[in-house]
Amino acid sequence: MKNTAVWGGDKREIFLEERPELVPPPGWLRIRVAGVGICGSDLHTYFGGGPQGGVPGHEVAGVVDLAGEDVSLARGSCVAIEPIASCGVCANCLTGYRWHCPRSIFLGGDGDGGMATHMLVPEAASFVLPETVLPEEGSFVEPLAVGIHALNAAQVNPGDRLLILGAGTVGLCTALVARQLGIQEVYITAKHSFQADIAKFYGAIPIKPDEVLLQLKDTSIDTVIETVGGRTDTLVTGLRAVRARGSVVVVGIFTENIDFPVNELLLKEVRLIGAVCYARKGAHFEFAIAAQMLDQVREEIQCIKTHSFSLAEISQAFEIAADKATGSIKVQICP
Repeated sequence: MKNTAVWGGDKREIFLEERPELVPPPGWLRIRVAGVGICGSDLHTYFGGGPQGGVPGHEVAGVVDLAGEDVSLARGSCVAIEPIASCGVCANCLTGYRWHCPRSIFLGGDGDGGMATHMLVPEAASFVLPETVLPEEGSFVEPLAVGIHALNAAQVNPGDRLLILGAGTVGLCTALVARQLGIQEVYITAKHSFQADIAKFYGAIPIKPDEVLLQLKDTSIDTVIETVGGRTDTLVTGLRAVRARGSVVVVGIFTENIDFPVNELLLKEVRLIGAVCYARKGAHFEFAIAAQMLDQVREEIQCIKTHSFSLAEISQAFEIAADKATGSIKVQICP
């Protein structure tokens, strides 16, 4: 049985292969994958050609079906996976920034991800889902955690005016998080009408990407969250839209360098912040916060899931995710 999706090495090449049964080492779990989302960063890899034999998928949730030694999480537990395996003892790990651990492995990047029937994960990266949340719905915890991390990095306040650039999964999840944090005035750029409709449902105000500076010229934007990346000029738009001494947070992954208005950054004294993944500060684990928040927004977040495929349909799933003419936002694999 072909049980694992792997990159083929060439552009747009992904296929299934059979791999041996996974056995978790001490401190690790094996989960039966219930749901895994195709992320924009997966599409960047898809377009460019993924590392041959690598297993994609970092938006993952499932059910524990086998535990290694020194594990306390019970079999049958429904969990969302924070896709970072790290040493746990270096300065970055101890201060909550596990992404920056020099020995970290990103599961679904340089480590095997969840586009498979089963996946190995550290117990320390497994977060139990609320009882009301279905296992496959837990894959939305990851993009919610990205939005939480971005807004925390910006140090937003309930009275702030927020502009989100991009109405893909991360942009829309950030709008949902912002509403949960009490931010009432949220603008979001939406290239497609189906994205704008969901943004309105979430209480945000959609704007066409090429009309941002015109429509917001008389609006004092406190914080901009950039979620598009790629080859776009969204960072320039953000710097020009934000107020003096405001914040621009970069979440989107850029595939090439862009022209950058340095003097605009300087003269407006804008805080430019990079925000990657999620953090753990004291008792406040952003991934755990996202898991609990999912319980509050689970009905609304279903709007983002536009397509669902089996693992056997992996090639079709990526084709749909890569073509926005299909109306796709979040394409989910349910093995």
